[in-house]
Amino acid sequence: MVKIIKKHPVADPAFYDPFLKKQKQCVREQPTCAGAWLELGRLHEAKIEMIQSFAKRYFCIRHSIPIYLLLLAGIVVSGVSSFSSPLFFLSPKHTLLISLSMIFISIIMGWIWSLRYPPSGWKYFNKAISIDPNCAEAHMHLGLIALRRYQKRTACQYLEQAIKLNVNNKKIEQELKFIYEKEFMAFFKGKSEKEAKLQEIIDHQLGEIRELRSKISSFENLTESLSVRADQARWEVSHQTRLLTKKMKEQVESIQTEHEKQVASIKMSNETREEEKELAQRDFIKLTTEIMEAKAELEGMSLSEAKKSLEDIMGRRNWQTLSEQTRTYLATAEHTFNLLTAGGEDPDYGLVGMELCKALETELNKRLVEPFIGYMNGIKSEFLRINQTGESKGKPTYFTYLARVVDSVNYPQIDSLSLGQYHFVLRLALDGDYALREYTNFLGEVCGASGGIVGKAFLEKLETVTQRYRNAIAHQSPMTKKQYEDLSALVFSGDEALLKMIAPCSRSSV
Repeated sequence: MVKIIKKHPVADPAFYDPFLKKQKQCVREQPTCAGAWLELGRLHEAKIEMIQSFAKRYFCIRHSIPIYLLLLAGIVVSGVSSFSSPLFFLSPKHTLLISLSMIFISIIMGWIWSLRYPPSGWKYFNKAISIDPNCAEAHMHLGLIALRRYQKRTACQYLEQAIKLNVNNKKIEQELKFIYEKEFMAFFKGKSEKEAKLQEIIDHQLGEIRELRSKISSFENLTESLSVRADQARWEVSHQTRLLTKKMKEQVESIQTEHEKQVASIKMSNETREEEKELAQRDFIKLTTEIMEAKAELEGMSLSEAKKSLEDIMGRRNWQTLSEQTRTYLATAEHTFNLLTAGGEDPDYGLVGMELCKALETELNKRLVEPFIGYMNGIKSEFLRINQTGESKGKPTYFTYLARVVDSVNYPQIDSLSLGQYHFVLRLALDGDYALREYTNFLGEVCGASGGIVGKAFLEKLETVTQRYRNAIAHQSPMTKKQYEDLSALVFSGDEALLKMIAPCSRSSV
């Protein structure tokens, strides 16, 4: 890298030419050295600074741009007028000589232009940054060049980056101080001129004011008396306003407090009704199960035949993976369906349909709800924290009932989900809800490892069972034979029945 040692001030910009030549040779030998490119850019900037300093001392050089343009315009105008004048005839030799002279002068002008405005170190600093993005001095020089070109936004970005890279802050401060001093001087100069104009206007107006003072003096006594009365009136109005504001604020706070109490009471009663409704539905389902089992026993029906029939429908493998309780519900439903069909009437199959819904609900809890509690070991508190939405009766309230199943401390009586509750949880989980991301991971691990299918198709079938059949039966709506057959196809008898889709999701795979 070239080192410049100056014992005396340099007056000739050509002083830097040998250093530039030597540094360019160094860059060609070391094209991947950021320091070499940085030094080349510094030399170009030093030469430009020297030319600027040199130009300030000579009028022709300082104003080279307008002089260059005037000479060029004069050459063009004289050449055009000479060739276009009908009275001016030249021989071919003279015409060629004039043309060559104009070309030579243009070349000389271009050469002088290049000497006056040599290329800056912008591209060399950019090259250094492309090799080493953390080159602080390259960012600093790019910022200073941008300031010289009046690109303040770009300069700010480069200088901020240079400061972040711990460049020499004093040098930046010196450059910025010089630039902003000029701007401040121009600003205050303009402000002074503006103030002078304003002062002239003020002086003119002061003369008019002095003429009016004689007229104003006659009204001063009246103004003082009116001012006292106005102050008294303002104080009274202000006092009354404060009293009314305080009274209104107290009334608003009282109304707001009462409103909040009523909202809390309504919210608490709604939650209580929802819990009572859910418990009533569970009791109804339990009672329905007991009635159907008792009816089968009274009529002497054997469940073994129904179980054998269901095993043939579902397949031995799928049937064996079901829990014993689920198989009992399905067998009871199949027996009762055969008894009602054999009666020759048009009975209500609602109780039989409830058995199918109970079987599906039991199997979902056994396979996809209860194993999740064990899966949550270690991250249970985080899952409950994300799902918590508030508190009610000293207990936390949660976004879904799945969190209540996990929270066995505050909700020991809730250990399973109804079909409607599980449908709500599964829909949010498949939609990627943040509060249920752990349950989404659980479904992916369990069903991915065992081959189960719990996706959009499963959700659509579950939604049909819940909204079209289960909710209607829970509200004591009758069910026809055709509706029962459709429900059985969705639950166990169809090729893609819900129990068959979750059959591979064994609890042992958790």
